[in-house]
Amino acid sequence: MSHYRFCLEYIGSSTEFQDDSSYQAAYKSVYKPLGTLLFANPDLKFSFYFTGPQIEFFKKKNPEFLDLIKNLISRKQIEIIGGGYYNPIFPLIFPQDRAAQIDKLSLALRQNFGKRPRGASLFCDSWDPSLLSTLDAANIEYVLLDSSILPNAKNIFLPLAMNNLGKSTLILPVYYCLAAKEGESPSEYFARISAACKSASKLSPEFSGMNKTLCVSYKLESVKPLLDSEWIQESLSLIKGDGSCSLDLPYNCAKESEAYVPRFVHSGINKEIARWCFAPYEPLEQKNSYPVNIYDYLQVYKTSHSLFDRMMNVSMLVNQCHGDKMRKNAAREKLLAAQRGEAFICRSKNELAAFKERQNAYKNLTEAERLVRECEAFKESLTSYDYNGDGFKEYVCRLEKFNVCVGSEGGSIFELDVMKASGNYADNISRSQKYDGLDDNYFRGIFVDHLFEDDEAKKYCRGEPCRNGMFSAKRYKESLFSSARQEIHLEAKTKFSTLDQPILLKKNYTIKSNGITVQYILKNEGPITVQGKFAVESNFAELNLLNPNYKPYNIEVVSGETIISGSSAEPCCKKNKDGLIQRASAVQITDLNSNVSFMFTPNEEAAVTFFPVNIQRRNMDTDIVQNESKTFVAAFIWDVDLKASMEVEKTISMTINYTKKRKISP
Repeated sequence: MSHYRFCLEYIGSSTEFQDDSSYQAAYKSVYKPLGTLLFANPDLKFSFYFTGPQIEFFKKKNPEFLDLIKNLISRKQIEIIGGGYYNPIFPLIFPQDRAAQIDKLSLALRQNFGKRPRGASLFCDSWDPSLLSTLDAANIEYVLLDSSILPNAKNIFLPLAMNNLGKSTLILPVYYCLAAKEGESPSEYFARISAACKSASKLSPEFSGMNKTLCVSYKLESVKPLLDSEWIQESLSLIKGDGSCSLDLPYNCAKESEAYVPRFVHSGINKEIARWCFAPYEPLEQKNSYPVNIYDYLQVYKTSHSLFDRMMNVSMLVNQCHGDKMRKNAAREKLLAAQRGEAFICRSKNELAAFKERQNAYKNLTEAERLVRECEAFKESLTSYDYNGDGFKEYVCRLEKFNVCVGSEGGSIFELDVMKASGNYADNISRSQKYDGLDDNYFRGIFVDHLFEDDEAKKYCRGEPCRNGMFSAKRYKESLFSSARQEIHLEAKTKFSTLDQPILLKKNYTIKSNGITVQYILKNEGPITVQGKFAVESNFAELNLLNPNYKPYNIEVVSGETIISGSSAEPCCKKNKDGLIQRASAVQITDLNSNVSFMFTPNEEAAVTFFPVNIQRRNMDTDIVQNESKTFVAAFIWDVDLKASMEVEKTISMTINYTKKRKISP
């Protein structure tokens, strides 16, 4: 049998570096013992992939580990793999940002270890042929990719050579399927490896006499048991006594291979992530050969898609910015930090980690936009275009204090970026029957409209399952748009109650520097009187749930001559049995973590209800259902008694204030 080279790689998760405690646990269980083992065994070879923030953590907490790595590199015992500084999903970002991410990490590696990287690792093995030009320009000579997305890679065990539009690179397949299994002895493991190589020689006879290359990647949960035992030392002894196998580094294998297999690799993502690209939070095996990529994932997970849309918008602002070079560079740095792959695909087992990563990305994007605005004279604007690529127009308004995006689905605000608080207050997830006990079937935005029958309204106020309020899941149509006057006029039709009464709702936005005014005109277009409850619901994502000093939102309701206070920690029905506060003339919701308040003022008194909504989902790596995020709901409710062909008008104004100690008064 031909000789084969064996490459071992460790890729640490970003979640190992989220805080001091998780870092120290990972350092003591993996990094320190692995470094010690390498230093004591000069014949043991390993490759590592470190992101920029991980290197910064090592410099701050354990600089001696970086010195050890540098020493091992000089002994030609380990190789440091390159990639993106913030471990981005490369196919999702512009070429300028791709180059900036690679160059920034390459510079950090050269400064800390004295050597630039020759190869690259991609987050979740997310690949696209357009990356070839970026890799070529950055002097990256090979890339490591999961064998599951490579054509015939499992049967070859040789580097692939890919060419596209005059640019080329080498691809080293990574065989996650060939990692050591739990309880598998070294002798059993290498017998399995040898069998795989023999099988490859039979299936690809043209390459049968050539030396093979096997790259195997390990993660924290798989490498820790090997370090806790004598498994690696025993394996090293077996390799020394077996002339058919040797340990080597990826770069040597890529450049010294006896043959390269020409293949064109289409867009793809590794098998473990691809399983989650067909149904939300459900792993499903792919039944056809259609390649699954990161865009398939975004279509399934709307929160990730929304962050992608925001990132693309800010990236264009940064790349087109002129003026103050220092501020532009600072804005680019914030943009790069927002492109962390974990914000789009979070595999952490930690509670609420996905939401935290996403909000950190939103904060960095808002900071980047704020810096861009300071580079040149900022002018408030309202534009209309297909912002999220769904085929329908969205309305994007950029104001001094905040940005707001209005969508046709539900006619609600699906993005609200406050310049001071930075996060997206409309980053909400709808409830699911499987995980939360009921389906919302609509997006929980700001200014969501419902028309309930009386019994359904009672359930709604108590936070119980109820039928949707008709308009919340409707696609609104534009009746007028004026950028100059900053007005958006939308309308939707539905049929109400079991009598199928036709109802028309006109919804007119006026967006100004000091806030947003929404006018509602509800018209009965049927022959019978309509009686029910009209509700306008606003949902605010709680942005700081993982902050140790987290405080729930505060809510104050002016009811007649009194002020009723509450918080996002408990529902309104704990104060009032029916879950309603009557005769409300104003509502103020205050984010005590950022001192940003949202003041809602209706044109006439209404009933008000509020309650928290906890969203639960399962994690990719476990079957455990955990808290994903939390939303605070506040809604104005009016009685509706409309005779045939009659209409009623309601108006709500929302202002955003930064005042630290602003108090509401009756």
